[in-house]
Amino acid sequence: MIAQFILTLREGLEAALIIAIVAAYLRKIGRDDLTKYLWLGTGLAVLASAAVSVVFWTLYFSAESFAGHWFEAAAMYTATIVLTYMIFWMAKNARTIRGELQQKVDVAVSSGHVMGISAVAFISVLREGVETILFLSAAAAISFVDTAFGAALGLLASVLIAVFLMRGALKLDWRKFFLYTSILLLLFASGITMQGTHALEELGVLPATPVVYDASAVLPEDGAIGSILHVFIGYHDAPSLLILLVQITYLIIFGTYIRKVYSPAAKPT
Repeated sequence: MIAQFILTLREGLEAALIIAIVAAYLRKIGRDDLTKYLWLGTGLAVLASAAVSVVFWTLYFSAESFAGHWFEAAAMYTATIVLTYMIFWMAKNARTIRGELQQKVDVAVSSGHVMGISAVAFISVLREGVETILFLSAAAAISFVDTAFGAALGLLASVLIAVFLMRGALKLDWRKFFLYTSILLLLFASGITMQGTHALEELGVLPATPVVYDASAVLPEDGAIGSILHVFIGYHDAPSLLILLVQITYLIIFGTYIRKVYSPAAKPT
């Protein structure tokens, strides 16, 4: 539930950040009258995300019923790739996103194509919505109940924080926010990768490797704590050597990149 909460919270706040930047810039240039186009694009994106989720989940459960481990492996690896890309994209572009959004608004206002403001909001919010659907689908394959509760709480929290941000009653250190959530999401992504690798092992696509340890008597993965760790970092009480190597390799490679991007020596956002 913690992983799904953090994931939904981050995606919701990324969308809120974009909306807040555009709204603040419209106020700055004295075009508050165009804010309605911002909310129009946002509303349409929310509706489109809901429609995509219905279609995706219908296809998801249909495919899972007959494809089994094949579909699980494909869903896990796809979610890992997109999640990793999202983390890297925000780490790389966080310092320039404000200027890019303002430039798009300037083009829309100066050309008279004010629906361009709606387009900016629609594309940005829909992207976050589709990413969230994909990630939650991978998490739901591990635990549907935890995913539902975590996503609901994350969405509620992101909406409340967004309201305070828009009213100027709350300030966030976005650099630290993206750093800490990136670390947590990398752990989550490494767990999803483990699940996908485990599914391929069970299919016989990847070679079976020896079990490294057996902690089922101390910390079973279906227990209270073990189940949380299982969803959050892909914990297995009796993991094979291969899935442990996959997770460790993922964390070393991508964790090193995140550390480099967010290091104190890097240019601040």
